[in-house]
Amino acid sequence: MQKSNGVLKSKASVSRKERFLKALEAVPLRKALMLVILSVFLSILLMPRITFFHPIYSTGSIAAKDIKADRDFLVEDRISTEQARLEAARNTEPVFDYDLEVPGTISSKVTSAFMIMSETYDHINRLKSSNTYFNAQDFVQRAREDAQRALGFRFSDREFDFFSRSLFAPEFQDRIIKFVYAAYRAHIVSHEDFLKLERTRAIVIRDVKTQVENEKIDLSSIVDMEELMPYLDRLGAASLSGAPTDDREIVLSLAAKLVQPNLTFNRSATERRKEAAIERIKPVFFKVQKDEFLVRAGQQVTPADVDKLESYYSGPSGGDVVRSTTILGTILIVALMSLILYNTAKGLDKNFGRTDKDALFFGALILGQTALVRAGIFIGNSVNSAFGFFQTEALFFAIPFAMGSILTATFFNRNTAFIFAVYSSFLTAFLFESKMLFLVFSLLGGVVAAMHMAYFKQRSFFIKAGIFAGLINMIVIAGFNIAESNLFSIASVIKIIMGFTGGVFSGVMVAGIAPLFESIFGYTTDIRLLELANLNQPIMQRMIVESPGTYHHSIVVASLVEAAAEAVHANPLIAKVSAYYHDIGKMNKPLYFIENQQAFKNKHDKLSPKMSSLIIINHVKDGCELANQHNLGKVITDIIRQHHGTSVVSYFYEKAQKDKDPSVRLIPETEFRYPGPKPQTREAGIVLLGDIVEASSRTLSDPTPSRIKNLVQSRIKSAFLDGQLDECDLTLSDLNKIAEVFSRTLSGIFHHRIDYPESSREAGKSRENNGPDQKQAEKSKARH
Repeated sequence: MQKSNGVLKSKASVSRKERFLKALEAVPLRKALMLVILSVFLSILLMPRITFFHPIYSTGSIAAKDIKADRDFLVEDRISTEQARLEAARNTEPVFDYDLEVPGTISSKVTSAFMIMSETYDHINRLKSSNTYFNAQDFVQRAREDAQRALGFRFSDREFDFFSRSLFAPEFQDRIIKFVYAAYRAHIVSHEDFLKLERTRAIVIRDVKTQVENEKIDLSSIVDMEELMPYLDRLGAASLSGAPTDDREIVLSLAAKLVQPNLTFNRSATERRKEAAIERIKPVFFKVQKDEFLVRAGQQVTPADVDKLESYYSGPSGGDVVRSTTILGTILIVALMSLILYNTAKGLDKNFGRTDKDALFFGALILGQTALVRAGIFIGNSVNSAFGFFQTEALFFAIPFAMGSILTATFFNRNTAFIFAVYSSFLTAFLFESKMLFLVFSLLGGVVAAMHMAYFKQRSFFIKAGIFAGLINMIVIAGFNIAESNLFSIASVIKIIMGFTGGVFSGVMVAGIAPLFESIFGYTTDIRLLELANLNQPIMQRMIVESPGTYHHSIVVASLVEAAAEAVHANPLIAKVSAYYHDIGKMNKPLYFIENQQAFKNKHDKLSPKMSSLIIINHVKDGCELANQHNLGKVITDIIRQHHGTSVVSYFYEKAQKDKDPSVRLIPETEFRYPGPKPQTREAGIVLLGDIVEASSRTLSDPTPSRIKNLVQSRIKSAFLDGQLDECDLTLSDLNKIAEVFSRTLSGIFHHRIDYPESSREAGKSRENNGPDQKQAEKSKARH
């Protein structure tokens, strides 16, 4: 049981794997890759500020040519920006560290020094009282050194002698400490150098202990040591009024030495504040307007010119990051637009997008169209630089915007050309400042040009389509000029003329490059079809000689399908020319087809039904090979391949069913069917029906209009019920119209003549020699 479950699980996993692989194969990877490549290259073309190569100038060099701005842009004024940053740095408030612990620190030093000296004298007195021998001077000298280290400065001899006489009495210590505290309570003490520089502006005072910063505008309470001395003198005079002058001076001298700045300049913090202030200053820009000369040929390049050129060629401000995001955004928009419009074109035209070739054509054409517009912009700017009389915008109207739409209509149809016109117009709008004007201008010109390319019969239609596009261009330009109340100016007239020129130029360019696209992509245009419709083509001349019956059959089918295609609004030229060539494969074995047989010598009489059907079916394959050899084009080759669909060679199938050999009777019907595919287009479906009806019409012994009509309806109904028309766009209404046209045309072909006596006798002899009509009908079926 476990093994059985394992087998089931294995089969299920294999099935999932197969489905996954099939799903991967169904993903159009090649088209996705083409979409990415197309979007990248189109985005590069649509980015007007990307410049890969440009002249490099330095200050003092000589400009080799005139350089004029093609757009408005901003240039950083480096001098003004630097001045603003220097001003910001100068206005930055300096940071000073304020230490409230300084008086306490000084008090500790004084207490420690006086304690050292006082204890030393006490020790000397104890030694004296114990009658111990010692060197008092050595003790005092060592104590003096220790006291000086504690204070951080040296006693003068006068100061030391004074305090030594009182044995460093505590009362002097207290007086000095009081002086110090009184000085710090009344003043903030700073260094002289920094204080003089900062008197005129506010400063930032930062508490060393708490790191709290406060702005101080009133600096009157801040003094340096020179300013502090008068205060100490007054303080000493008040507190030591009864003491001798020398004593007061010595006490004040020591106090002055002890006082030190409690407000010190913090250079690193100040520099950081300056840097932050500088970073807050935004660059100063000035605007360079479109058409303004950046440098002129022969002039010396100044620093300001260098700044302009660097800004002009570097693109949008923000550097590589901004430029990269701009390109990525453009790629996304272009890819989305391409995907949507490509699928829309596939929905409107069943034949479009069947192969990667169509996607490649669409991509190559839009790239070429966009590159052509970019080239036109470049040429327009160059002409304007050389001849200032022509406005740049006026020259832009001479660009052949409608070229791509005319080419698309040439190789596909108007619906696909309309989609291309929308696509190219929106992309064109990216390249111009007057986006709405050029979007409407390009769109309407392309649509009108495509409308006049339906079923064109000669190359002059390209020029006519260009003329119609030029007329629409003139109307669009006039409309916008009227809206701007600027219709009758010379500039407006020049724009209108250029618009007409651009339309005509589109037609002229298409007439020149259409054969190139036709050759590269293998498309068949109506002009090529007209060339193939000439019955003097070598292959048709060969058919007349080798397969005269097939030739006559093809001519009749061509007459039928051309009229039918016109009735159902299909392409009558494709139907007609395809009918001419649909049976060219029969030329390889012409005598195996009844219309080419003489005196009813049927080569199939000695063959098995299966072999006969293979020979009959193989004429489709032979026809496709001949079509490729003679470069008849994909359209005709496809109809040759599809003109029998998957129908049955009924005559030989029925013959096999009646065979005495049981193995022959057991051959399945599928072995007697054409490989197909079924007709994929309206024209292919019409050729299939025309071929069936024309062959069947030969069996009519008395082709009256009513019998012809019944035959036509019967054959079309049989093809419909057999499913041969399932994959083309022919509706029931179309089939009714086709039946009516076939009946009318065949009735004209089989019209009654006056029965002259000679004709009656010859007809009787013919019937005697050729046998009954039924035999003729059966042999005619061998063709299918």
